[in-house]
Amino acid sequence: MGKIQVTKTAHYSGHKGSIFSLTKGRFPHTFFSGADDGLVVEWNAEKQGDGVVLVQVNRPVYSMLLINNSTQLICGTASGNLHLIDLVTKKEIRNIEAHTLGVFDICLLNQSLVTGGGDGWICEWDLSLNLIRKHKCSDKSVRSIAYNPLLKQMAAGSSDHCIRLFDAGTLALKGEWKAHTNSVFTVVYHPTLPLLYSGGRDALLKNWDVHDPQKPELDIPAHTLHINQIAFSPNQNWYVTVSMDKTIKLWDATTNELLKVVDKARNDGHMTSVNKVLWLSATEFVTCSDDKTVMAWEVSEAD
Repeated sequence: MGKIQVTKTAHYSGHKGSIFSLTKGRFPHTFFSGADDGLVVEWNAEKQGDGVVLVQVNRPVYSMLLINNSTQLICGTASGNLHLIDLVTKKEIRNIEAHTLGVFDICLLNQSLVTGGGDGWICEWDLSLNLIRKHKCSDKSVRSIAYNPLLKQMAAGSSDHCIRLFDAGTLALKGEWKAHTNSVFTVVYHPTLPLLYSGGRDALLKNWDVHDPQKPELDIPAHTLHINQIAFSPNQNWYVTVSMDKTIKLWDATTNELLKVVDKARNDGHMTSVNKVLWLSATEFVTCSDDKTVMAWEVSEAD
């Protein structure tokens, strides 16, 4: 693969606190952000300027997911509540106490939802937020959930340093191991290979053969501080890691070669921790940060 260029295309501000969550919007190039200020804002990456405030909840928004044919948005907060938002009326239609501590991740699992909480539970819900089943995953926070429909498998990374694999149909535990030396903040499946990628507080980037995950196939110090999220591009060419060290890194999805480092000095990037990344298209992604901003980026071949 030739040299890659990452160009900043937009800079969005308006939140009054750290931005913790991003999820895709109802239409192409749109997305939602959720922040410490409790605001859920809809943005259009094809336009500069202010976003549209959808709702404000009473606690920081840690996680979000678009559901029900893009007509509703579910938000998980620092208090452990799930808020169901109607996107047509822009009103909250349900608010439930799902976990006793924060809801750190929400994952679509076929026609149900799975949430990971600071109380160590993973819970499965129908799309109307009725509880189907729950499973005590860890004595510490469940920080990230990933689903692989081909393997019919779900993975969860926790603050007890472990990754656990579950049968996606029953939530039966299929395997667990100590994956990192500290909290596991992000897990994601490779789009075409039976590999699970992980990162966390120890700043190590790892991947695991899901059929025999006892030893990582990849184990490198990818950042100098926490890896907050890993996300693969829709065209399967790349993945992005974002970190508390204020950097965004682009990697080759086949070779795991580091292709580009994006930071404040070289790219007018974020000033503080980069918390989440969301791909909008095969070559475009957005990032959010403790600096209260969202930035849009485009990947292209260098001249």
